[in-house]
Amino acid sequence: MEAEALSTIGDVHRFTLNPKDNPWCSTTHAVDLMEVTPAGKFDLWFGHPMCTKYSDMPGVDPDDHIDQIPRARELAEKMADHYVIENKPRAPLEAPTHLKGEMFNLPIAYERAFETSFELRQPPRQVTFGSESSQTSPFFYSERSHLWWKTVKGIRGDYPKEHVAKNALPLAYVDYITRNYLEHTGTSKGVRNYSNYDDEMDERRARLSNRTLSEFK
Repeated sequence: MEAEALSTIGDVHRFTLNPKDNPWCSTTHAVDLMEVTPAGKFDLWFGHPMCTKYSDMPGVDPDDHIDQIPRARELAEKMADHYVIENKPRAPLEAPTHLKGEMFNLPIAYERAFETSFELRQPPRQVTFGSESSQTSPFFYSERSHLWWKTVKGIRGDYPKEHVAKNALPLAYVDYITRNYLEHTGTSKGVRNYSNYDDEMDERRARLSNRTLSEFK
C-alpha cells in the first residue's frame, strides 16, 4: 500500500503473488520471488518479507514458517541501487531503524523495523499523542471505525478494515523513509531541511537577544 507514496517520486513496479489492480503502480507482475529473480534494475526496492515467523501472536510456531529475509536481501541487492526491507521489531534485520506511531504523533501502537541500504535516521522529535492508554493497537482494530484507521494511516485505497489496521504501513512512515532516501541520493538538493529547525531558531533568537540597540539602527 506504500505504492501511493512512492508513486510521487517515480514509476512503481510491483512484483508479488496474486497481485490486485493498483492505480499507483505503473506495472504489476505475478511472480514467486522466492523462486524467480525478475529482470531489470531499479532505483529503490521496497520489500515486505512475510513476518509470521517473527510474530508475537500467541499460537504461532516460528518453526512452521520460512525466514524470507535473506532472500529479500538477495533480491534487493541484485535488483536495485538502494533498498528498504520492512518487518517486525524482533526480526533479524541488519542495523534496523525502528519507527513508531508516537514518533509521528499518531495514536497507534504500531512499531516496525526497517533495514535500509542508506542512512535512515530516527525522527528528530518524538511526540506522544495523549497518553499510552490512548494509543490503539491493531490487535483491537474493531474498537475503531474503518474510516478512522484509513485516516490515521493515510490510506485512500479500498482495503478491508482489518487489513488496513494490521498490515498497512502508515503513510507517515513511508514519507519519512522516502525523504531520507532522496536526501541520501542527492535528489533533494535545494530543498530546505527542517530536521534541525528548532535548534536553528533557538540559536537565532539567542543571538538576536544579545545584540545591542545600536545594531538595529
